[in-house]
Amino acid sequence: MKRRKRTDKSRYKHETTGDYCTCAAYVAEIMCIRNAQFKNKGSLPYKFWNKKPWDWTFKKQLVVARKLIKTYGETALVRAIFSPEAERIFSLNNKRLLPILKKQKILTDEECNRPEKLEVKNNAKHRKKTYGKKSKINRLRSIDLDGKKIEDEI
Repeated sequence: MKRRKRTDKSRYKHETTGDYCTCAAYVAEIMCIRNAQFKNKGSLPYKFWNKKPWDWTFKKQLVVARKLIKTYGETALVRAIFSPEAERIFSLNNKRLLPILKKQKILTDEECNRPEKLEVKNNAKHRKKTYGKKSKINRLRSIDLDGKKIEDEI
């Protein structure tokens, strides 16, 4: 059996098989798993999308997932699915999912557009200051840097 390799399009892993898949297939599978748990059907079989009764459900969820990805983007959809507000949503056609998606889309857009602030410290010291007696190396450093001689504290 040939496994699918990870590419730019298929960077998500199926929950049931462990193969790489597209974002739409990943989200559709998550929704089918939630639906099965809600209906007390138990865990889904290996490659359930090829077997009845889940094949049609998976295909419907896949079509809706592709539409949502075109509109809102992959990261917004995945974040919305795993958000606490969408915990009790079992289908991508649910009306309650749209406000969650819009909120996640705004958040992801803000994260992408936010400029990173880099703090540059001038005259930063890399060595920690020691407490107590100065070591022999620190005495030599101070002699070289300052041109002063430190008296022995021994």
